[in-house]
Amino acid sequence: MSSLTDLIPVVVPGLIAAIFIAFWIFFIFKLVQSFRQRRVLKYTDALRATELVGRVRQLKVRGHEEQAIQLVQDELAMPPKVARSWVKSI
Repeated sequence: MSSLTDLIPVVVPGLIAAIFIAFWIFFIFKLVQSFRQRRVLKYTDALRATELVGRVRQLKVRGHEEQAIQLVQDELAMPPKVARSWVKSI
């Protein structure tokens, strides 16, 4: 029983550190996601941007990156270089 109480000072700080690291990873992931979407928000509203991101991801997963670039150019009237860069970042 005493060995269990000896582990508590080691386990509790470890759990707190693990939770802290998990929150940092989540924060960084959401920050990157918002920066990617913010680049599109110059051209459209948030709802349409979210829907467009989903369609671009589907095209990229299927291996149709050029179609995704063309879709972004058509939907948002985004310049070709900017559209290509944005599609590659997703």
